[in-house]
Amino acid sequence: MYNKSLKHFRTLLFMLAAALATNCSSGDDSADNGNPPTGGIGNNEYNAQRATIVSVTANIAVSTDATYSWSVINAPSDNYSLANATAKEALFAAAEIGTYELGVVINDKGNTQTQKVKVYVNKEAKEYKTFIAKVFDFKPAPGQFINDLPAANDGETFDKILTRANSYLTKKNGDLISLGAFGGYIVFGFDHTIVNVKGKRDFRVLGNAFWADANPNADATMRGGSSEAGVIMVSYDKNKNGLPDDEWYEIEGAGHKMEKTIKDYEITYYRPDPNKIPVPGGGTGTVLFTDIEYILWKDNQGKTGYLAQNNAYNHSLDYWPKWLKDQEKITFKGTRLPDNAVDESGTGSYFVQYAFLYGYADNAPNNDDDSAIDIDWAIDKNGNKIHLPGVDFVKVYNGLNQQAGWLGETSTEIMGATDLHLLGENIPTRK
Repeated sequence: MYNKSLKHFRTLLFMLAAALATNCSSGDDSADNGNPPTGGIGNNEYNAQRATIVSVTANIAVSTDATYSWSVINAPSDNYSLANATAKEALFAAAEIGTYELGVVINDKGNTQTQKVKVYVNKEAKEYKTFIAKVFDFKPAPGQFINDLPAANDGETFDKILTRANSYLTKKNGDLISLGAFGGYIVFGFDHTIVNVKGKRDFRVLGNAFWADANPNADATMRGGSSEAGVIMVSYDKNKNGLPDDEWYEIEGAGHKMEKTIKDYEITYYRPDPNKIPVPGGGTGTVLFTDIEYILWKDNQGKTGYLAQNNAYNHSLDYWPKWLKDQEKITFKGTRLPDNAVDESGTGSYFVQYAFLYGYADNAPNNDDDSAIDIDWAIDKNGNKIHLPGVDFVKVYNGLNQQAGWLGETSTEIMGATDLHLLGENIPTRK
C-alpha cells in the first residue's frame, strides 16, 4: 500500500513538473533559445539580450500626475536606443553587450526625485542572422517579372510561392524578387530587433539599382540610372507574438516631400482576358510592344491606363500572377512617388530613372550610403514623426506607377535586407 501510494505521488509530481516546464518553455522564447530571460531581476536591474527591447520602469511611489525624463548615463557603446523617454516605462535596446546605466528624473508636483537603473546586455546563445529570417507575405502587382522572380508555374498555390520567396531571400546572398507594378509588396522579418541607433542609419534593403554609365544628358545634376524606388514600412513586435500584426509606420524618404507625391493613392488592376486580341504598338530596336492595352488599371484619381506587354529580357509574357489566375482584379494602396523616368535620348532608346535623395529600396546601389535607412525617418499614418526603439518587421512596396518606354513598367526588385549594426557599418544619418 505504501509503495503503491508513493509511486502514484511520484507520478503526479513528474506530470506537474512536465506541465510547468512546458508552460515556461512556450511563454519564454529566450529560454527556448538558451538565452537568459529578458526583464527585471530586482534592485532596479534588468537582463537583456543584445538587439532585444526591454521595458524599464521607475520604482518610486508617485502620483499619476508625475512626469518622467529618462536618459542613458553610462554606456559601453553608443549603439543603443531609448524610446518612450517621457513615460513611466521606457523602452531600451542595445546592439552591443555590456552594462548600461540609465537614469530617470521624476517630477511630482514640484517634488523632484531621481532613480538609476542598470541593464545587463548579454550576447545571444545562438548568433543572430544579419539577413532576413522569414518572409511572411508576398503580393506582387502584375508585371514583366513576377512569374520569373521568383519562378512560378501553372497550378501552383500562394503557399508554394511564399515558400519559394523564403528560399530566395532568407540567406546571406539572396536572389532577386520582383514586386511588379505600383503597390506590389513583400513583408519580411528578422530573428532579432534592429536597434534604432541615434544619428545612424540602421538597415539596408538590397535591390539591383545602378547608376547610368552613359547618360546622354551631360548636364544632369541628379544621380540616376535604374532607380525603381520601393517605399519602406517598418514595425516592431510590440505584442511579442512574433508576427507582423502590430502598427506599421512608413519611412519618409525625400520623395515623400515632393509636390507631386500622392498620399493614399489606390489602384486596381484587372486580369486580362486570355482570348483578347492584342493591340501591338511598335517598339524600340529589337524590343516590340506585343500588346499596349494588355492589363487595364484604374486609380482613385480618376485616371485609367494599361500595363503594356513587351518581348524584352526574354521574360514570361504572362504578367498576371499565375497563383491568382482566378482572381479578376487586384487593388493596392499607398504613397505614389512622382514619376522619375526621363527619355534622355529623345528617341525612346535611353531612359534614365533619377534617384530620390534617400529613404527607399532599390533606389540607390547597395554599396551607396543612400540605400541605407534610418528608422528615425519613420512617420505614423497621420504623417507625424515617431521614435521607435527598433524594428522587427519590414514591408516594401513599389511606389511608382509609370511606364519607361521599352523598359516597360517600373518595378521594384529586392534581394535581401541587412542589419547595419550587426555588420559593423557606421553610416551617419542625413541631417
